[in-house]
Amino acid sequence: MLERYEKVKEYVYSQYAKIYNEELKVAALTHTASVDLSITFIAMARGTNLERAKVAALFHDYAQFIDNCPHSQHAKLSSLHAYKYLKESGLFKTTEIDDITYAIRQHSKKESFDSPLCEALKDADVLALRKSRKRNHRNEKTAPA
Repeated sequence: MLERYEKVKEYVYSQYAKIYNEELKVAALTHTASVDLSITFIAMARGTNLERAKVAALFHDYAQFIDNCPHSQHAKLSSLHAYKYLKESGLFKTTEIDDITYAIRQHSKKESFDSPLCEALKDADVLALRKSRKRNHRNEKTAPA
């Protein structure tokens, strides 16, 4: 059912494994996994296409981690990386690629309402960031002084 997603995941995670800075690599892997998990529940609950949602989650911050680009540019650049990979892979139709890359490009515009896939990605990103902040806050409380 999600064979194409699995191939994309293998690619994205293999690229993250090449990140030299260990802290950045861990951030890339944990945030992406958290958004992927969150979007799974959101897409299933809302009836959004699960495979497209999960692929968008994999690429949504890709440029931020791979290119170390400014946050203000990461959504646009991540969508370009996704477009290039998805097109070259031959796994997805043009309409699917357009849907996925549009959601990635828009995911930082949290204040505006958009397509169901965009909204699912925005919500999954927010949930993942909240989980990460909670985890960091807990670690700060329990860390020895």
